[in-house]
Amino acid sequence: MTWERYYSTLKRLPRRMKKPAAFVVEELSTFRRLETRSVLDLGCGTGRHTAYLAKKGFDVVGVDVSKSALKMANEWVREEKMTDVAFVRGTMTNVPLRNSGFSLVISVSVIHHAVKKDIVKTIAEVHRVLRKKGLFLANIASVKDPRYSEGEKVEHNTFRILEAFEEKRFEELHHFFTKKEAFQMLSSFAEAEVEILKEKPNYWKITAIK
Repeated sequence: MTWERYYSTLKRLPRRMKKPAAFVVEELSTFRRLETRSVLDLGCGTGRHTAYLAKKGFDVVGVDVSKSALKMANEWVREEKMTDVAFVRGTMTNVPLRNSGFSLVISVSVIHHAVKKDIVKTIAEVHRVLRKKGLFLANIASVKDPRYSEGEKVEHNTFRILEAFEEKRFEELHHFFTKKEAFQMLSSFAEAEVEILKEKPNYWKITAIK
């Protein structure tokens, strides 16, 4: 398991893994305007967005496949004495949570790490766990990313690319989306928007309402 190998070797959380992504912070007023309460952080890793939103007064559940990441996330929550936070082990293609349980699902730099059929399953799972009128917010890699076509080609627009974090290197799947494909992926939602992510122009920011 690629990310489990990465997280299991971390001695402490790097600073970048404690800071929430700017596009999530920028949407905080939108979450409040929509009277969001229950949040799913899909692919939460060590919990940077789970913790951020819990501190802002939301009830948050973080889901991740990595045992080591969830262990670090739970330790962080205990140290900070946070409440209204829970972590569950699971995959993005089979979220172990009930239907229509959340008013918001966020997923940061996660969904594009898969082959297309698993991405389709993931979006179906997001749609399933969202309540009617619930909001989905995520970022996904764009075909304009300079890493596009690097590494081993797995399928159309999908490559196995070398990642490098904290001097650790490992290969990971990357599916790169066109804007049209991103919209098609969100066709089951009542409303959808795809735009360039300001802080990372090689990513799309996607928002959708069920």
